[in-house]
Amino acid sequence: MLVRTLLLVLLLGATGPAVAGDRDRSRWGKGSSWDVHVDPDADNPCYAVRGFFGGTGILIAVRSDGGLAFAIARDVWQFAEAGKTYRLKFVFGNDATYEEELEAVAIGSSVALWKSRMSAAFQSDFRAKTNLHVYHQGLLISSVLLLDADQAVAQLRTCNASLPGMIDPTNPAFR
Repeated sequence: MLVRTLLLVLLLGATGPAVAGDRDRSRWGKGSSWDVHVDPDADNPCYAVRGFFGGTGILIAVRSDGGLAFAIARDVWQFAEAGKTYRLKFVFGNDATYEEELEAVAIGSSVALWKSRMSAAFQSDFRAKTNLHVYHQGLLISSVLLLDADQAVAQLRTCNASLPGMIDPTNPAFR
């Protein structure tokens, strides 16, 4: 269910209008320019979303084991087909490069790309770097200024710690 919620949030914009199927989405707070929400039915109940200039939306969730769940969507993508996986190349501002396979998930006529666990190194660069370029088959498909991703992850940890049964964010394994 989190994937469907994330698609609604990504495709409508983090501050977009509420929709009928999105009534259970509970806003928990903010991590700078990221909105932090809680979905009590999800494996990763706290998640942060942000819409970027150019129509890209990103959702992140910190897993109970410290990993990072990640989704990205852009309203003009036509290459992605629901149910298929796509190898994307992520290049951060320091030229750190990651190639990851993400699953395409549909809602209506739109598609987001999702992976439930990105590498610890990816999470570290995601938190520390200010820009991210995403490529598919050698073509740039998205470019965003992250600037405050570290604050979003910090708020996700605080959100997770505020929920019963979630891991303590001061535990070094959680970082």
